[in-house]
Amino acid sequence: MPEAQEQRLPRSHGGNIRDAVRRYGIAEKTIVDFSSSINPLGSSPAAKRAARKAIDRIDRYPDINMSDLRTAIARYYGIKPEQVVCGNGSNALIHLIPRVFRPKKVLVPMPTFSEYAAAVEDAGGEVAPLMLQEQNGYRIDPLDFSFALKGVDMAILCNPNNPTGALTTKAEMVEIFRSCCENGVRLVVDEAFIDFSEADSLVKDAVQSSSLIVLRAFTKFYGMPGLRVGYAIADTETAQRLRRGQEPWTIDTPSEQAAIAALTDWGYAKKTRRYIAKERDRLLANLRLIQGVEPFPSSANFILLKIAGIDSQLLTDRLGRRGLLVRDGSSFPGLDNRYIRIAVRTWWQNRRLLKALREILGS
Repeated sequence: MPEAQEQRLPRSHGGNIRDAVRRYGIAEKTIVDFSSSINPLGSSPAAKRAARKAIDRIDRYPDINMSDLRTAIARYYGIKPEQVVCGNGSNALIHLIPRVFRPKKVLVPMPTFSEYAAAVEDAGGEVAPLMLQEQNGYRIDPLDFSFALKGVDMAILCNPNNPTGALTTKAEMVEIFRSCCENGVRLVVDEAFIDFSEADSLVKDAVQSSSLIVLRAFTKFYGMPGLRVGYAIADTETAQRLRRGQEPWTIDTPSEQAAIAALTDWGYAKKTRRYIAKERDRLLANLRLIQGVEPFPSSANFILLKIAGIDSQLLTDRLGRRGLLVRDGSSFPGLDNRYIRIAVRTWWQNRRLLKALREILGS
């Protein structure tokens, strides 16, 4: 048995509001969730209307092939429906990929989303961590990545990365992908947060190669964590292999119709990008004024903070008692108890967090 399975890497997630209600004895409506990075503007209005309308169809099975959704996604990117694989959230696809391809050893830059390692280990594979360095802003260096490919048959990375917010440019991603191809390594790129940035996607590259899979989701940008819809984009043969490995009826009808509607909610998408960019910059500027807080630059809708003078678990608890949920950075392999991650919320919610941080840290 691989050592990675004997000593499993920790997996932890934010957004556990019900647990906070029980733990702190506070009303759910008073809680502001900075621990999960969901669009602060709420769900796409078009998606909500479509989901409500689809309720009248829950007396029938959903489309087992998810044809309408795959067609809508294909139209959105200018690709073919057969190059799209839909799943019950991108997390289901994160687990599907190693289960289908059975990699023996998988390169995973860390710190990052814990489910990548969990999925590899669940499929019997070994995780080869590439530890990113603070002095480099936790950015992925394509040369370091290339050297680390020796002996692995798959690599999984997140762009922009969670929890660091660091963006790997399109040119750097192309260089990384080229290195993977030269070493016979299949590359999986999770672009769950890329819509919050102005970065270029690898979707068009994925449909032209059997060595690249791109993951996307409706969870973060479209504010739909309660409706589990994610998708993978790959070349036709790879996509077919993934679909054959899925269970039937992976997405219910209201979720499918909501996702289809969200893709054409252009006004919502434009407003979201503009709002997040503005509030992220304003939040970063105010965080830099708080003694004991060092925020890292971010291209996503969350910010990684390095804190001084207090343990991250204690800070997380003190903020939680005030109804402010943040993500304890020590739950990410590669970080420790000097870090927390916060989502970019509305300005008044961000102000509430800033005020609490100033009071707790004494500045």
